[in-house]
Amino acid sequence: MIINKETKIYGSFSNNPGNNGCIFFNEAFQRYNINAIYKSFYSTDAEKLIMSVRHLNFSGFALSMPLKIQIMKYLDKIDDAALEIGAVNTVVNNDGFLIGYNTDWKGVYDFLSSDLKIINKISILGNGGFSKSIQYTCNKLNINYEIITRDSWKEISNIKNTIFNATPVDVKHENLIDGRPFTDTGKIIAKFQAIEQFKIYTGLNYE
Repeated sequence: MIINKETKIYGSFSNNPGNNGCIFFNEAFQRYNINAIYKSFYSTDAEKLIMSVRHLNFSGFALSMPLKIQIMKYLDKIDDAALEIGAVNTVVNNDGFLIGYNTDWKGVYDFLSSDLKIINKISILGNGGFSKSIQYTCNKLNINYEIITRDSWKEISNIKNTIFNATPVDVKHENLIDGRPFTDTGKIIAKFQAIEQFKIYTGLNYE
């Protein structure tokens, strides 16, 4: 692909930027012959981030910790699901009008729906933006859940049901879904939600 003045810019912002999004989206753009590039960036400041994406005219971008909740007050419109969840992880720039979405819940939904095991209850570790998406998904799938925070962290060793790690902390448990993007389960969830992001960014179904 030749980068030119018509090339659209997409990216992700996080306090710990990785390569998952870069690999997925740049391959997808090439596969569907879309004149666009994708790169991950470091950021922990939502206000400065917004200034940058407006100035550089990003077409869309993804958000990770700790920006998913911070970013909401700087957007022009927020999708109903993202409003209900209380966190945004995907933003589209429509001629300077910034619209926020949440695709994390869709990634979790597709992951849990594809699991052959019947899950009746989930203990969710953490109560940040990603945790709120898991909570929303559990309500959609009629799965009972409880939230484990730092105040009740010591209870983890006594939990018998499935644990969903929505924190950056390393956790050991027999029935663990680790949502961190560098883990095996985290990569699956990340791909499911990236497919939804691709549709939002481009209007195309990724197949």
